[in-house]
Amino acid sequence: MTEVHYGVVRVGDHWAIVGDNLRFGTYSSRRQASEAASRLAEQSTGVGVPVLLHVQEEDGILPRPTLLS
Repeated sequence: MTEVHYGVVRVGDHWAIVGDNLRFGTYSSRRQASEAASRLAEQSTGVGVPVLLHVQEEDGILPRPTLLS
């Protein structure tokens, strides 16, 4: 089954949402970017596509993703 992956990552001094062929937004905080990524993911989960959200920690570690569906 198809699934969508979105990531919230630090890019320089801001946060961005990334995905397959996607780099979206400039956010001043990880929280703002995560909330925007969750709203973006709702569009995919609404049509039955599972979304995995990867959120980079402040210290740079990328933990396992969260399934949003």
